[in-house]
Amino acid sequence: TTKVIMAGDRCEQTQRNERLAFALAAYKSDNGSYPKTLDALAPKYLAKVPGDFFTGKALTYRPREDGYLFYSFGPNGKDDGGRFYDDDPPGDDPNVRMPRKKR
Repeated sequence: TTKVIMAGDRCEQTQRNERLAFALAAYKSDNGSYPKTLDALAPKYLAKVPGDFFTGKALTYRPREDGYLFYSFGPNGKDDGGRFYDDDPPGDDPNVRMPRKKR
């Protein structure tokens, strides 16, 4: 049952990440670039900026000239630098990268 609970928790964070990614896309469409901080998204694009489900703190957000990376610390509660299971080396930080990484 612990694995099922952890999968549910990761699903919750993934849904938060998706809502945030859509808000970032809308912000960029309106402003021509991504915001310097996630707080710039509320209240116009989101009623409230979602936090990290696992730590209860703010998500880590790293804007870049060509996009961004934001992530949760994941179930282990440690900063794996935004690496998730499909990264090398792997981590457990549910993330969103723009532009998407090439495979």
